[in-house]
Amino acid sequence: MKVTLSCTRNLLALACLAALASPAMAQTSAGTDAGAADAKKAASLETVTVTGSRISNPNVISPTPISVLSAAEIKATGAINIGDLMTTLPQLATSFTMGNSNRYIGTAGESFQDLRNLGTSRTLVLVNGRRFVGASAGDTAVDVNLIPADWVERVEIITGGASAVYGADAVTGVVNFILKKNYQGANLHAQLGTSEHGSFNKGLVSLTGGMNFADNRGNIAGSVEHSEQDDLMFGERFGHKAYASILTPNGPYDAALYNNGGGYTNYAGGTFSTGSSTDISKRYVFNPDGSVRHQNFYGAYDNTGRCNACDRTDVNQVLQLQPKYKRTTVSGVASFDITPEQHLYAEGTYSHVDVTKSSQPAFGSGGSAYVITRDNAYIDPTLAAVMDANKLKSIKVARFDVDAGLRGEDTKRNTTRGVIGANGVITGDWEYDASLVYGWTDETRHNLNNRINDRFYASIDAVRDASGNIVCRSTLNPNAVNPNAHGVLDPIALGGGCVPTSIFGAGAINPAAAQWFNTTTTTTSRLTQFVGGGTVTNNNLFQMPFEAGAASLVAGAEFRRESSRQITDPLDVAGLTFLNAIPPSSGAYNVKEGFVETAMPLLSNRPFVQNLTFDAAARFSDYSTVGHTKAWRWGLDWAIDGNVRLRGTLSSAVRAPNIGELFGGQSQNYFTVTDPCSVKQLKNAPNPAVRSANCQALGIPAGWTSSNTATIAGISGSNPDLKPEHGRTWTGGIVLTPEFIPGFGLTADYWNIKLTDAISAPSGTDIANHCVDSTTGVNNIYCANALRGPDHELNFINSTNQNISALSTSGIDFGAYYSHEVGPGKLGFNLDVTRVIAFTEHPFQDDPTNTVQDNGVIGYPEWKGILRTTYTMNNWLFNWNTRYFSSMLRVSNESYKSNPMQATPIKVGAGFFNDVKASYTFGKSGWQAYAGITNVFDRDPPVNIFGNSFGGGLYDAIGRAYYAGFNYNF
Repeated sequence: MKVTLSCTRNLLALACLAALASPAMAQTSAGTDAGAADAKKAASLETVTVTGSRISNPNVISPTPISVLSAAEIKATGAINIGDLMTTLPQLATSFTMGNSNRYIGTAGESFQDLRNLGTSRTLVLVNGRRFVGASAGDTAVDVNLIPADWVERVEIITGGASAVYGADAVTGVVNFILKKNYQGANLHAQLGTSEHGSFNKGLVSLTGGMNFADNRGNIAGSVEHSEQDDLMFGERFGHKAYASILTPNGPYDAALYNNGGGYTNYAGGTFSTGSSTDISKRYVFNPDGSVRHQNFYGAYDNTGRCNACDRTDVNQVLQLQPKYKRTTVSGVASFDITPEQHLYAEGTYSHVDVTKSSQPAFGSGGSAYVITRDNAYIDPTLAAVMDANKLKSIKVARFDVDAGLRGEDTKRNTTRGVIGANGVITGDWEYDASLVYGWTDETRHNLNNRINDRFYASIDAVRDASGNIVCRSTLNPNAVNPNAHGVLDPIALGGGCVPTSIFGAGAINPAAAQWFNTTTTTTSRLTQFVGGGTVTNNNLFQMPFEAGAASLVAGAEFRRESSRQITDPLDVAGLTFLNAIPPSSGAYNVKEGFVETAMPLLSNRPFVQNLTFDAAARFSDYSTVGHTKAWRWGLDWAIDGNVRLRGTLSSAVRAPNIGELFGGQSQNYFTVTDPCSVKQLKNAPNPAVRSANCQALGIPAGWTSSNTATIAGISGSNPDLKPEHGRTWTGGIVLTPEFIPGFGLTADYWNIKLTDAISAPSGTDIANHCVDSTTGVNNIYCANALRGPDHELNFINSTNQNISALSTSGIDFGAYYSHEVGPGKLGFNLDVTRVIAFTEHPFQDDPTNTVQDNGVIGYPEWKGILRTTYTMNNWLFNWNTRYFSSMLRVSNESYKSNPMQATPIKVGAGFFNDVKASYTFGKSGWQAYAGITNVFDRDPPVNIFGNSFGGGLYDAIGRAYYAGFNYNF
């Protein structure tokens, strides 16, 4: 039976693999008689396969840096979903945590891996060395939360380019989850936990079992795991805090973050102005009874619509920090030895996820504020007096419609995957491994309280009929022009049934009206993946000169087909709801690939050369979408002696665009942008003079101030003419395992990644800023995608995918490990640290002088590390894990350099979080009990950071929490 083992802890790869290799090497030295030959063939299958290489020669160590997270280290954290645990590792970014996955439509509860902060689409996730079906329509990114925590044997992380070995998507590396197999016995595991702040509870229960059969020629094992967590709302965790960034031009800073702050141009009960929206003397709000009064301003305010100690909107009070999440996963593996040389294997996984998120209610603000005419039936005398005194025939009410119900998503995902395969000896030293993989993900997403806009507009346009009853104007005259619809209402709002409602004051909306204009829309999607392929391997291809040893070769072919289909609710497709107008989409592609990898020992057992091995790989692909591509890698591993080892790689990677990037369609979107041409933003530019000149070239007069406080409409989406991305990666490192310090190891690896032809869909802010910060003027693609109206305000942004940018990043990974007997037990330390030297964006690939330095900006810490401490004593096991990352700027590096006092606090503090766990094993009874505390010192995130943003995901927003559980082996 072929056993896949990797003991390559980031630090002790050499020593560990040597230990594993020794028995196999001893077995292959059998005699030449027939029995010995059979033993040799059987033993050759007991080989070592290390992630980063497909070569299974026990004498070969991959030159690619690899980190390993063991099952014991996973259990030491008390994690019930493995995704958030993975993002604590120094090499991985917090692009998708359970808390910040809510920020996109349809991604709540998903955890995608993002190596080096270069994007989830550029990190390949494998399960047992094979691909796993994607979880989000149009993408191949794997939701690792589907992988049962108790079924994981270890996780191997390649932190260098691996496209030549594993294929596209491995531009930045590979995360390979190795699951249990050949399991015998049974284990019951249960865990419950709760938080100190709020009622945030979560738990897990799993049952694992396996047995041999047919005289130990076969094994079958399975696992059932269920985990769930409650939702956590902002008010439960942080109470009634609210924050706003207030401009203070006469103070020591240009802006300050104020407690008890918010936006005054929007209000839960409704607000309007009889003049300029920022002229506070003309601003009014509604009381709960529908009467009006002047808006209160007790504290600081500014002309961007922010205030402190005032009548304001606090959006945090409807913020969800954690979604409600439930997952059930059933896993199984089986293997059978047909003969000592021929084997069959199978894997199966089924996961069901149910996740519910809530989000802000519908609202009207800025250009989308609700128009109310003077004849509205709900106008009370105080409002009528204000309108008449100002000779207003209508007002525009900005409102945060909490009383209409929070919007949200109820999403169900079902993922199924199966693997069948065989491996064995072909003849002599030639071996094979062939497998088929098929998987699919079905998702049904219900968008809750999704407002049908024209029905809402009909409800608030209320008048009195001839009998004095309050009715919808459209009930009396279906052909009436609605001031909010800017024309006759859509038929969905006509034909009877309209329920009128007031919007004057908090709680004013009629529940019956809300039931009429709110609906649940449904979007379904299906992703499928088929992979068929195989490899042939020879670890004794020929003897190298100088008695260096035998060359190894692995070659293979693979066919893969990916498909994705999303069917969007017709109401959403038509743009009739408050949700973005999202078109249905579908697409598929296939790729045929051939690859080869070789390892050639050049020298061995020489002075200063215990072993010197050259490694090379190449992959040739033919995509149905982008045609032919190629990738390559070569590396060198040099073990000077048993104490010192050097390693290095150089690789070329290719990533073909995925289905969503090519065929996802273009959909309506809304962008929150602070206009870079507004006079107060000019000095925050990388080069204020360049920005000022470019703004004037767009026709914007000097001293102009934007008055727009609403989101900006636009489109986002796909581009069928995209080209592949290209990457170049090189690494160089050292491994120290000094024999005079038993149990100690140290590694340091430099890495450098450059990506060109990067597929980019910049944010609205990036598009607006890059337009006017270009050193080559305004005739660039970003200005073409940031359109302005006659009033100079941004009014449309086009953010579709294009091969327009480049990315580069570099850094050093450090690792250290030490274990030694201390007192009656054994103490062990395992340290992993990443120092990012640079992270540079090139928005204009063809203009290398135009750069954005992200390193040290929130979400991109310069330092990130984790220290795991373990102490074992008799039946006790103690774990203390410490996680650290350095402080970061709240603004870009370029903006900070041009105006370092533009905000206070300008930085978010360093993260320093500690978790502890203790467990006790009750002799040979099979019982183990444990308990733990996460965020032991109850550290809060920085002010106005709540764990729900990209960079905020680095911080623990839950606070101190407790858990306890047990394991029972029987």
